[in-house]
Amino acid sequence: MKKRLSAGVPLCAWIGAFFFCVGLPVGTLAGEDGQAAARAKNFAVAPIVVSNPNIGNGLGATGMYFFDIGERDAGGLRSSAQLVGAYTDTDSYFGGALTNLHLQHDRIRCLAGVFHARVNNEYRDPEGGEADFSTSVLALYGQATHRLWRHWFLGGQVLVSDLQYEPDTAEDADYLERVGAADATAVGIGPVLQYDTTDNPYYPSSGTLAEIKGFYKPDAWGNEEDYAVADAAVNHYIQLVEDHILALRAYGRTGTSDTPYSDKSRLGQRSDLRGFKSGEITGRTLVAGQVEYRWQFTERWGAVAFGGMSKLWDDELEELITKDLYYSGGVGIRFMINTDQKINFRVDAAVGNGDNKGIYVGIREAF
Repeated sequence: MKKRLSAGVPLCAWIGAFFFCVGLPVGTLAGEDGQAAARAKNFAVAPIVVSNPNIGNGLGATGMYFFDIGERDAGGLRSSAQLVGAYTDTDSYFGGALTNLHLQHDRIRCLAGVFHARVNNEYRDPEGGEADFSTSVLALYGQATHRLWRHWFLGGQVLVSDLQYEPDTAEDADYLERVGAADATAVGIGPVLQYDTTDNPYYPSSGTLAEIKGFYKPDAWGNEEDYAVADAAVNHYIQLVEDHILALRAYGRTGTSDTPYSDKSRLGQRSDLRGFKSGEITGRTLVAGQVEYRWQFTERWGAVAFGGMSKLWDDELEELITKDLYYSGGVGIRFMINTDQKINFRVDAAVGNGDNKGIYVGIREAF
């Protein structure tokens, strides 16, 4: 029998795990002489503690390597490659590789990755009880954009994915049928438009990052129906005083009427909103807003406080949308594992309405 997701993690447990996780990289990244310090600037390596309401609690590791392709302008963005993997107490696991390239003095940006995960879900069924099932996904993603002028980038993206659901019982299979969850191998392509004036991609203190992108997924390429999805996001950063930053985010996502369950908008996906299991509350259209206050009180240590609200719409999945508005808030702590690139290790604790809550551990900011 599979071990299922617990309601939460004791405070002392995740704080202790956090100190274990950040303790190893400190000496490695700091270096003991000038040559070691210079080499350390190319790396950000850390064991990670996974704690997430969707996949459970576990251990893993992540590493980033920074490099330059051709000549780089002073203060310009560096290319990077990242590996990450983890296993949790719900017998869930994930692993992936990602590369982010900045070419020709950042005129061309490329992003490519491969990701595989198996997640044992435990969702609350609005009709009563719980729905237990496994989700397996293998995905390949690629994106390339070219600088049109100054801060504007235009390009395209492609996604190839294989998604499979495995219910534990006949009742769980009924739940998947009611929400329209079905196995699918699919391909999608679409445009990407970006506007970027931020001063740092990993820890921005000023500027705006806006993005509009979408996918067209025809049934001829393995999709259930011809459909399209699109999303838009705007992140804005304000440096109030030195080491104090106000981060704002607005996000929206929608799809055409034939959008399948596997591509619906999900509350709790990425950072919109923290505190909710991704996929438990789903709709065809989602809008969300967040605010986060960031305080870097030493060179390496920092803290945040955040809050947000969201709204979903979907006539077909109306029974899953049980609140007019969803909201959550929380606090977090940061440890900068690479001061050259300003990459933080983060731990966030969030609470949402409807008795939702979660603890999140990861690399880089939530947005």
